[in-house]
Amino acid sequence: METERKQVQVLLNQQPMQKNNRLRKQTRNSNYITTEDCHDDYVVLDFETTGMRAGADKIIGVLAIRFEKHEEMDRFETLVNPHRHIPMEVTQRTGISDSDIQDAPVMEHVIEPLVRFIGDLPIIIHDSSFEMGFLESLHDFSVIDLPKYTVVDTTRLARKVAGQLKQQNEMHKLKTLLMAKRNSLSGLTDCRATAAIYQYCCDMNEQPAPL
Repeated sequence: METERKQVQVLLNQQPMQKNNRLRKQTRNSNYITTEDCHDDYVVLDFETTGMRAGADKIIGVLAIRFEKHEEMDRFETLVNPHRHIPMEVTQRTGISDSDIQDAPVMEHVIEPLVRFIGDLPIIIHDSSFEMGFLESLHDFSVIDLPKYTVVDTTRLARKVAGQLKQQNEMHKLKTLLMAKRNSLSGLTDCRATAAIYQYCCDMNEQPAPL
């Protein structure tokens, strides 16, 4: 049990390490609030980018999946033209090349339909500082006032739930879901892995404590 708990903690700590420490951190002026609440309806969000620095690097792919009562209902997906060269290491990681995005819309034309798609639903993200850093950077050139979103960070939620799990099979299930997230190879599998982690953590939160 303790071995798997430690493995879960390693998996939870890997995501920020992969992205490095140059992410835009949440501040008092950030236009979103982070919670660990559970919701039946929500949007899972994923960006592909030219690098890790929100504002300096650019979004090249957007995927948002809307869930209702934890069931996948709709999807918003588009490539984005960043008007810059996509580095080879980014193409190797995302599969997105310069030729893929040459006819794609620019981010200025993607923001409004993305905001419409999300609506007033909470956003579910694994390690929220990355996607929300890029989303907030859109203020720099957007004529749209972005809503003050509610964001659930599944990294934080999973860390909280891991500290509460008492059964070997429960910890093993969480580890399996986190490994699927780590090994995801596309935005779609990444979003679905995030949703699975969220749904499992919410299920565990709702279970009564053992007598």
